[in-house]
Amino acid sequence: MIDARNRGDGSGPTREAPDARPPGSGAMAWRLGLSWAALLLERAWREAWAPVAVTALFLAVAVSGALPLLGGWAHGAVLAGFALAFLLLLVRALRRIAPPTAADARRRLERVNHLDDRPLETLADRPSDPSPQALALWRRHRRRAAARIAALRVGAPSPRVADRDPRALRLVAFVALGGAFLASGSQGGARFLQALSPAFSDPAAVARVAVDAWIAPPDYTGLAPIFLDRDGVRERRDGDAANGARQAEAAANGPAAEPETIAAPVGSRLSIQVATPPEEPVLTAPDGTSVSFERFGPDARRLETAITTGGLYRLEIAGRTVARWRVAAVPDQPPVIEMPESPRATPQLSLRISYAARDDYGVEKARARLTRVDGPQDDAEAITLDLPAPGAARNGDALSSYRDLTAHPWAGGEVRMVLQAEDAIGQTGESEPLTLTLPQRVFQHPVARAIVDFRRQLAWDPVGHREAVRDGLDTLAWQTEHYGGDPTVFLSLGSAVRRLELDRQGRQPSPAAIAGLLRQLWETALYLEDGGTSLALERLRAAERALQEALERGAEMDELERLMDELQQAMNDYMQAMAEQLRDQQRNGEEMPTLDPENQANTVRPQDLNQMMDQIREMMRNGMKDAAQQMLSQLQQMMENMRAGVMPQMSPDAREAMDMMKDLQDIMRGQQELMDRTFNESNRNGQGRSGEGMGTQPGETDRARRDGSNGMNGDVPSPDAALQEALRRQLGDVMRRFGEMMGDIPQPFGNAEGEMRQSGEALRQGRPDRAVGPQGRAMDQLQSAAEAARNAFMERFTQQNGVGQQMPGEGGAESTDPFGREPSDSFRGAADGNVRVPSGSEMQRSREIRDELRRRSGDRSRPGFELDYYDRLLDQFR
Repeated sequence: MIDARNRGDGSGPTREAPDARPPGSGAMAWRLGLSWAALLLERAWREAWAPVAVTALFLAVAVSGALPLLGGWAHGAVLAGFALAFLLLLVRALRRIAPPTAADARRRLERVNHLDDRPLETLADRPSDPSPQALALWRRHRRRAAARIAALRVGAPSPRVADRDPRALRLVAFVALGGAFLASGSQGGARFLQALSPAFSDPAAVARVAVDAWIAPPDYTGLAPIFLDRDGVRERRDGDAANGARQAEAAANGPAAEPETIAAPVGSRLSIQVATPPEEPVLTAPDGTSVSFERFGPDARRLETAITTGGLYRLEIAGRTVARWRVAAVPDQPPVIEMPESPRATPQLSLRISYAARDDYGVEKARARLTRVDGPQDDAEAITLDLPAPGAARNGDALSSYRDLTAHPWAGGEVRMVLQAEDAIGQTGESEPLTLTLPQRVFQHPVARAIVDFRRQLAWDPVGHREAVRDGLDTLAWQTEHYGGDPTVFLSLGSAVRRLELDRQGRQPSPAAIAGLLRQLWETALYLEDGGTSLALERLRAAERALQEALERGAEMDELERLMDELQQAMNDYMQAMAEQLRDQQRNGEEMPTLDPENQANTVRPQDLNQMMDQIREMMRNGMKDAAQQMLSQLQQMMENMRAGVMPQMSPDAREAMDMMKDLQDIMRGQQELMDRTFNESNRNGQGRSGEGMGTQPGETDRARRDGSNGMNGDVPSPDAALQEALRRQLGDVMRRFGEMMGDIPQPFGNAEGEMRQSGEALRQGRPDRAVGPQGRAMDQLQSAAEAARNAFMERFTQQNGVGQQMPGEGGAESTDPFGREPSDSFRGAADGNVRVPSGSEMQRSREIRDELRRRSGDRSRPGFELDYYDRLLDQFR
């Protein structure tokens, strides 16, 4: 017999202790624990579904963004209602939830496994009959019960919430929550935070707030400010009404779309001004910090903050996000500099350094650093050469700089060159090192050669060679017959000897004194070698560098005019020195050096130099300082490519061909100037530039024909018409000479002559508007004619001489003219492909703008801010 009352409570027999624990009791205890937990979850969810559904409904409403639209008080009331409902339902649920007992867990396990005879109770029973037969029967009964419950399953919780929520309201709340999250996208988090913070200010007042925002890049970038809309994009110029409507919508509903990414340099300043805000505005930075505004007037606030990192900037007023701007902070990259071609020596023995430097916002400084190949890289005696910085105007362009290092003690030796570039914030970039041999001047005069040798000894070891150099120079000074007794040389050598003596205290000459002495000896050797031509060239180079540096730093116009005068004087002195050197050679009966046919194009006329100087001066006066700087670089390049005392030698036919090409270039230059003047005259008459067939006012043509040309008698042509006729006749003369030499005349010559004839007829009728078109076509035909003539000349002289005698505009061995440019049909002194020289009409337009600004600046009746604006515009002309 089994006594259900004796179940291990200690009142029955205890001899069956080995069998007191049922088989598999550990696994059964685990299943009973899971059943108890499932039962607790069923009871909890059956009672707690209501507060959970209320929470889901609140999240759906919050993420939808509807709460801020209700206004502050209604918003707060809805929040309070949700909170009260949640608390009441939560308290009721907690009161109804009763923890399950162990018997409840067994009953659930038996119910899930459909055990109607309740075998779990058998495992807890104790036998009432302690006899062996009863115990054996009891053990067998327990083994059978344990076998039945060995594979019991716990089963999933089944709260049967449908009994409590027959209308499935909980599902409606969850579906609404999912839809709200999908609709909100990435704005869900921001909307949820807004839902928790009701704004008690008037939404209409927030919508009326005027927000002005812009990003000011650093000054060194030269970039214009970036004006921003409230909806997170760049300001669009689509009308004030559209802007106002869009801003009002953004203030009421928040930014409608994800803001675009606005690139701004690191270090830019974000400025925001808010007018009449109902509450204090706050800007949230990308790192989450809040930036406060400062008071700006009685009803305005302003803020200015630096942009150091990218991210989203959010402007909030009264808990509403009224503007957002996503900014990408663009770092300033280090500059890059390279050498497009290896440095080389010019005919004047200067070192030509070609370089190209680029940076995000322009290179501020460029330099070349030269160290000895056999010395350390950080040699304290390294040569540092400042190069013209390209700036933003010539960023990445190929530039050239010339430096005369023949006087340096390292001349003729190998050095290692590295180019360095520096931007406005001090970042530097370097080129790959390059090994080269510095140009060295070879002196022909024996005394000059001896002076240079003594100078080299003194430069390498001033202390050890001082006495030997002093004695050598003293001996050389008294050998007057070797240098013709020139008093300048005698006095210079005597001065050098005295400067090498020890002072009264027996001290060696100072380093500064040695440097000055080296300079004096070098100038003396140059004077002996070429009579001062090289010294004049050095003064010209110094004047060029001074003007170049002044243009780079934006000097005032007065200083530029003074430096330009000095450059003009240095140019005249150099040309005069070369002429005197040539006369001395002729007077002494020396054989004149001649220019080989391959370099006959490398010739220059004085009028070319004067024309370039006039252009540079005019560009500076008109504020075109970048163009003036580029033209000055070309002038420097031309002077370095010249070779003093070299005269071209060519055949009579080649000289005649060169004269024809020069005359053709003069015709083209005159035609260009006439076209510019005609264009301006057409604009002043209000006729515009429409070419032939342009409409006229009624009776205008008849009046022009009756009155003659430009108010003159009908028999007397206007000056422009006379000039056009003169140019046409010059072209006819060139055509005649070309035909006599070559036979066939290229078709562009005839086309150009016809267009010039048509232009002259229009000018005689007083119709400059009808002359502009033919003049432009005449220029095109003249350029084609020049190209055809040059090709014909080159073909003829190549066949005759085998190597060809170059015509003007054709390069020699290096296909460059004296300006170092590629061949072109433009007049001498014009820009090459990398430099565009402003045309006459552009120069005239610049002068007109300058004069108009000066006139307005002098009108004291204008407001002060307007006068200040004109003064700032005039700074580039000063």
